[in-house]
Amino acid sequence: MGYITYGHAELDTYLRTHAMGRAGTLCNLKDMLTHVRELAPLWWEHTGAALGALRFTGGFMGNVLSGLFEDDELFISCAVSGIEQLRAELVPDRARRALYGDDHADLLLLNLQFGTFHIADAADSCQFIDGSRRPVAANTIVAMLDIDRSPSWVHPGGFGGDLSGAKTSITTVLTALDQKDAVLNGWRAAIDAR
Repeated sequence: MGYITYGHAELDTYLRTHAMGRAGTLCNLKDMLTHVRELAPLWWEHTGAALGALRFTGGFMGNVLSGLFEDDELFISCAVSGIEQLRAELVPDRARRALYGDDHADLLLLNLQFGTFHIADAADSCQFIDGSRRPVAANTIVAMLDIDRSPSWVHPGGFGGDLSGAKTSITTVLTALDQKDAVLNGWRAAIDAR
């Protein structure tokens, strides 16, 4: 398997060690927490980003894009808090627990992907994570963290081991909107704790 290299020794080593072909992977939420804590500061440094943003794609209706972050510490703490809150909300799924045991939430696989967004032209009024609107200079690099392929929701009465992908991609407790709200609540908790 050929690996993408970014020319950043620590970042490249981490990606090779964890068999990631690019700055992301399909993983459970427990592993995602580790990857975000380790990769996010390396990614921010590698990209030379001035700003950061988080995106969660929770199906058709559960999508959210954060305001802009000015520093990597708040970017990382919000990402971690959002993942922790989502995991905490998925744990009480009794239908999954009955089939897959107490660690059922850690069998769900989501996609984690780091990237960048280039703001080519100066913008007069961009939304920041603190709720303020401020100008952003032309040619600004934004470090991005995208989480997608979130679990699909089914009614507990219709859940079973014969559903395609049930073990790794279906929940009976959180709709797409509920997942988005869990992530948002995690982001807010990290901001309030600062």
